[in-house]
Amino acid sequence: MLTPEEMAGTLVTEAVRGEGGRLFTAAGERFMTRYDPQRMELSTRDRVALATYTEIKEGRGGPNGGVFLDISHLPKATILEKLPRMYRQFIEYQMLDISKSPMEVAPTAHYSMGGIVVEQQTHATELKGLFAAGECTAGVHGANRLGGNSLVETQVFGRRAGEAAAKVSQQRERHRSREAVDQAVRELEAQVKEGSELARPLQRRLRDLMWERCGVVRVDSDLRAGLDELAAIREAAADVDVRPSAEGWGDLAHLLDLNAGLLVAEASLRGALERRETRGAHNRADFPSLDPELTLNLVQRLDATGKFEIQTRPVPAIPDRLQPWLERDVASQLVGRLLE
Repeated sequence: MLTPEEMAGTLVTEAVRGEGGRLFTAAGERFMTRYDPQRMELSTRDRVALATYTEIKEGRGGPNGGVFLDISHLPKATILEKLPRMYRQFIEYQMLDISKSPMEVAPTAHYSMGGIVVEQQTHATELKGLFAAGECTAGVHGANRLGGNSLVETQVFGRRAGEAAAKVSQQRERHRSREAVDQAVRELEAQVKEGSELARPLQRRLRDLMWERCGVVRVDSDLRAGLDELAAIREAAADVDVRPSAEGWGDLAHLLDLNAGLLVAEASLRGALERRETRGAHNRADFPSLDPELTLNLVQRLDATGKFEIQTRPVPAIPDRLQPWLERDVASQLVGRLLE
């Protein structure tokens, strides 16, 4: 969704395309004919995102910077049965009846394909006692994501991480030192100060920067410009005004979110710069082909000075027991279905 402001980026489920939704430019062209004429809107999410992004960037989008997803050719009863949440979502936030009018939509950051490095079986991180599961981890996706993998992330690896964390916890005499608590409190208190900047506009600047410089399609010059712009936002973030009041601690929460976002944004920009190829959902317009030499995992960490360093690790070989799955011909099972 693009509007209203508080809903910008909220997911419009892919089930809309799966149930027959059609994508149009502002001029009414069904543009997927130019990107995947066989599968049209039932194409893979990365191809649809790339097509949509291209149409918007080349000026064929609507007044809010999106394209139009139309389901109004279906009977209203079908929409209410198959897409009840989407129907209510647009009524509530835009007063738009999707059984009569198209939705203006754009690509959004829906899922991370890369994240915290964890040990396979327990999902332990390099920080002793810290475990991670779900979208924040490097995950099981590889270069692109399949639909339903998020359930594997949470249900399978969430359980493994929880069991391992509980085992570690049960073996410890003390869980948190007074010194560690005091240090955390001091770090939070240091954020509470008067300043000339506000966190929320800086969050918007960061969001716009990543859309413009590190969006669906990336290029070297944009990524480098993004790092420069990121440095300016980080400098401004050091002067954010945080004054807890009877209204609560909202300013502090936004600042903490902003600082976390700055870290992830820099890792994303630097990783995209280093991967000079197009692989999976990572599209480099200046390196449009797959580079076999980059069949590597890129691992980033902060050095002693707080600067990012990037290391490479080989991709583990596919176990023999899984090889037959890769060789199966599943094309016949995909006809007429949404490809995720």
